[in-house]
Amino acid sequence: MGNGITKKIYWILIPFLILLGLVGISSDWIVELLWLENLGFSQVFWTIKITQVLLLGAALVVSLLYVLPNMRTLGNNFSTMHFGQSPLAQLKLDEVNPQKIKNTFYSVGAVISGFFSLAFFMRWDTYFRFHWNETVGQLDPIFGHDIGFYLFRLPFIELIQTSLTSLVFFVTIATIILYVYAGALSISSGKTITAPANIKKHISINLGVWLLLLSWGYYLERYNLLYNSNGAVYGAGYIDINVRMPVLWILSALCFILAVFAFYQLYKNRIKWLLVGGITTIIIGVVGSGLLPGMIQQFVVEPSELQLEKPYIKHSISQTRKAYKLDEMKTQSYSGQPAKKMSWPTIQKNEQIIENIRLWDPRLLIQTYRQLQEIRLYYQFFNVDVDRYQTDEGYMQMMVAARELSEELPEQANTWVNRRLQYTHGYGLVMSPVAQEGSQGGDPRLTIKDIPPVSDMGLNVDKPAIYFGEHNADYKIVNTNVRELDYPQGDKNVYANYQGSSGVNIGSFFSKLLFAWHFGDMNILFTDYINDNSKVIFWKRIQDRVKRIAPFLRLEDNPYIVLDNGKLYWMQDAYTTSADYPYSEPYNNDYNYIRNSVKVVVDAYNGSVDFYVSNEEDPVLNVYRDIFPEMFKPMSEMPGTLKQHVRYPIHYFKAQIEKYNEYHMTEPQVFYNNEDLWTRPNEKYGGSSIKMEPYYVLTKLPGQQELQYLLISPLTPNNRDNMIGWMAANSDDPNYGEVSVYQLPKERLILGPAQIEARIDQDTEISRQLALWDQRGSRVIRGNLMVIPIENSFIYVEPVFLIAEGVDIPQLQRVIATSGDKIAMQPTLWESIEALYGKKRQRIAAAPVDTAASRPAQSVSSASAETISKLQQLWDEARQALQNGDWEKYGSTMKEMEDLLSEQN
Repeated sequence: MGNGITKKIYWILIPFLILLGLVGISSDWIVELLWLENLGFSQVFWTIKITQVLLLGAALVVSLLYVLPNMRTLGNNFSTMHFGQSPLAQLKLDEVNPQKIKNTFYSVGAVISGFFSLAFFMRWDTYFRFHWNETVGQLDPIFGHDIGFYLFRLPFIELIQTSLTSLVFFVTIATIILYVYAGALSISSGKTITAPANIKKHISINLGVWLLLLSWGYYLERYNLLYNSNGAVYGAGYIDINVRMPVLWILSALCFILAVFAFYQLYKNRIKWLLVGGITTIIIGVVGSGLLPGMIQQFVVEPSELQLEKPYIKHSISQTRKAYKLDEMKTQSYSGQPAKKMSWPTIQKNEQIIENIRLWDPRLLIQTYRQLQEIRLYYQFFNVDVDRYQTDEGYMQMMVAARELSEELPEQANTWVNRRLQYTHGYGLVMSPVAQEGSQGGDPRLTIKDIPPVSDMGLNVDKPAIYFGEHNADYKIVNTNVRELDYPQGDKNVYANYQGSSGVNIGSFFSKLLFAWHFGDMNILFTDYINDNSKVIFWKRIQDRVKRIAPFLRLEDNPYIVLDNGKLYWMQDAYTTSADYPYSEPYNNDYNYIRNSVKVVVDAYNGSVDFYVSNEEDPVLNVYRDIFPEMFKPMSEMPGTLKQHVRYPIHYFKAQIEKYNEYHMTEPQVFYNNEDLWTRPNEKYGGSSIKMEPYYVLTKLPGQQELQYLLISPLTPNNRDNMIGWMAANSDDPNYGEVSVYQLPKERLILGPAQIEARIDQDTEISRQLALWDQRGSRVIRGNLMVIPIENSFIYVEPVFLIAEGVDIPQLQRVIATSGDKIAMQPTLWESIEALYGKKRQRIAAAPVDTAASRPAQSVSSASAETISKLQQLWDEARQALQNGDWEKYGSTMKEMEDLLSEQN
């Protein structure tokens, strides 16, 4: 009776444990499939996973077809072998059942085959490019193959060759070692190899196969000369084409002949031929690949290097320019006239450009946002983005930050229910113009602020909840019996349930079991708050989300938040890259081909992900468009208002700048001598010198009348600080993607950012003032130096921030403006520009802005003459105190003004 019950328990328990094990092994795939199905991308899952399984299966079959016969032969030979005094004799294999020996070898062979197959399982993307390859329409200059051969076909062919060569080499070496240890293979008289015929046959076949694969490898190695980085230029040079390539042909032929010798051992014992041929091949390889290139380089190439390398320099220049789209950049001259030659009417005509010069430094502004607008401890700002918006006050460049859910809740609220069920999303955003101060002098003007968000520029936020963002990757369960905190309102909270379509249903027992296992959280299984309508939302970080849908794309470092028609979206730039573009020099030793071909839009509330094609001509992207035809949408389908927020990405721009700085030299002799090498300039920040980052500006390109949103960077000669040019990439439709390079005259000095910084440091009045502030319990930080092109001149602008001791809120206290020869530091940008020109600005029909500088004028419109005179006196005293850093005097004067105005009201 007891045994019967025990058997029944086993029959129930064992299947359950097996099922549990299968769920554990496959849970990641199941979760991924459910997630992708919810987003409408199940095709991605099935295409990738089926390809991986087929590659694994095909590689496993090929491997087993080779390895198992070898293991069977080893087993048969060991079963009939007498080990005598060999090192294996102590294992007493003579006494072991022959079938057990064979089974042991079969098991080892299966493990070897499994490891071999995993290489193909992991390289599914290489196979995708191979199978769905595209033609580029350009030929490489050495072999005459279409560039698509190198981008798509060659990497997978090399994977097959290297994997098979490694497999056969490992099996061959292991076989020889085992035979030697078993005493079945020995070398007598220093020349003759003694072994039974069956063992010689076994080794000869393996050696012949390995040599054939090695011959194939030397043949393919010729193509890798196009990626050589050790010559005068990147790619194949004179030595590669005239020395290394012939040597590779010889080595390939010798290995093929050696393979024939190896197979010939099956019929005749000519081991001496094999040994002599092998030694000859090694000598030729060492001399031809090592000694000979160095000798020819020293005695033939170096005396006439430019002449001999000139054709190959041309190849490298041409191919690198194509790989980074440098050949499509527009180059033109820019006079760079001193700003003092720019008339005051020109300044006033370009008022909108000046009012959109970014003063607020994102590295400092994030602290201000956190102090003023996080509102609650469970909210946090992680990043400040820059974008442009049409507002009630005109077209403006804005600083924007999303108020996301903090990654850590306050200690008293850090319970499982709060972390997973109640605190599920961030709320709203903060927006401020790049060059305006608010009513509290030194703080930014917040045009969108508070909870719920309010705006004074007509930029309403109708859907402020942020379930998907840059941070907080923790999973959340929504639509449970616990209502979610929507937003705080005074002493109370407003609650809501998630109404979006994202999320995987978690109402059933098996769904709970699956996700409890996947997240390692048994509370999911035991909580009573989950109901039939509950959903789990996870992989909420924008980059995680996009990468899991399209793992073949490289992503820009940070997405940016966009407000469009009252809804919040994240925009993520994505790239196609390759390290296999012939003759193209790599960027950061990583890729040597890049295109910004995809713009990804993620709904911050709903979590939906849309991929838009921004470059229809990219052959790499076209491979994936063939594979996943439903994934990618044409750019024309992006909503028009959303399209207005597309930006030229910084990473792509920096890669192009780095390559252009060298490869704008298209004349081989100039390139060879590095006569005109450029670089990004340096600037000062926090007391140290750093590379100047590209920045976005609203300005007009020379010859244009409309404001353009541009990503620009000044350029300087290498190891020099003067400016030699500047590069601008257009972000606006229909000119999106156009990159222009403006070359400055070389016959006169045009100051670069580092030289402007030095002149500011040398200004005694500015240095004295900044040093005075630094000694009064405050810390002075100079923000980004902005070089702004206006018509044919530059204006240099640098903000000055003050951080009071104990209060981590940077205050914008001064703006430095300079034309290069004259420098002014005043409380506002316009005052600094007015000081440069000795003029007063006449404002034209602008909406009133509530700033510290405008309040007195607004308040005295109906006051008596005596009061106006008194207010003017107090205002002058306040400004003087502010300039002197006398905060006590400034505060008391402002208080006196407020009291006087209150009396008038």
